[in-house]
Amino acid sequence: MIYKIKQTLSSEIAPELVERLLEHYKELKQKFFLGQYEPSQLNSAKFVEVSFRILEYITKKSYTPFNREININSLIKYLENQPKDKYPDSIRIHIPRILKSIYDIRSKRGVTHVGELNPNLMDATYVVSSSDWIMAEFVRLYYSNDTTEAQKIINSMVERKVPIIEEFGEDIKILNPNLSVPDKILLILYKKHPNYVLTSDLKKWIKTKSPAHITNVLRRLDNESKIYRKEKENIITRKGIDYVEKKLSTEL
Repeated sequence: MIYKIKQTLSSEIAPELVERLLEHYKELKQKFFLGQYEPSQLNSAKFVEVSFRILEYITKKSYTPFNREININSLIKYLENQPKDKYPDSIRIHIPRILKSIYDIRSKRGVTHVGELNPNLMDATYVVSSSDWIMAEFVRLYYSNDTTEAQKIINSMVERKVPIIEEFGEDIKILNPNLSVPDKILLILYKKHPNYVLTSDLKKWIKTKSPAHITNVLRRLDNESKIYRKEKENIITRKGIDYVEKKLSTEL
């Protein structure tokens, strides 16, 4: 899927910009998933810089080199003045303004004083949500014109980094054999979220004396509302995510 997205976007946008966009997007999302709110905002600056250059490329077929700073206000004014019949509002207006707001939050938020509410979580939540929308809009414009499908594609692009899990092609191995079967299942579903995972894959990846034991554990986790089961597929719930991040934080 990622390869296909890269290939399709690169037909409209300079490939090196697409590569950087996906790289910085995945980094800021992964840091946010791990609760590293301030680093996720720092990474958002790189996402903003690439996105502005993409808007330049779309409208000019060239972009400012990365060793030179973009005049953001001038670029925003230039984009606003582009013909409506040639470029959609998201390219001319919406994406530039959202990028500017991310930039302002990233660069102008002052240091929090003792006793004040730390703004990092609020700011990071806004930054990540805005970046999600921008990525989905690029995908909608140049990959699929269906908004729902675009969002699903974006969701599938980023998996949580779980160091205790190592991947070998389509196979997964959990590097701590002492974990319980329920915890192994939840860690795998946590890593794969927001995608569903087949029960047959869990049985393949988690070694037990009886494959039926996996089914029994899945049924119990479903009853505890830590996962949601849909026929032969499984996905972790918010309660399950909360359990992993609080009880299994040493494995993340």
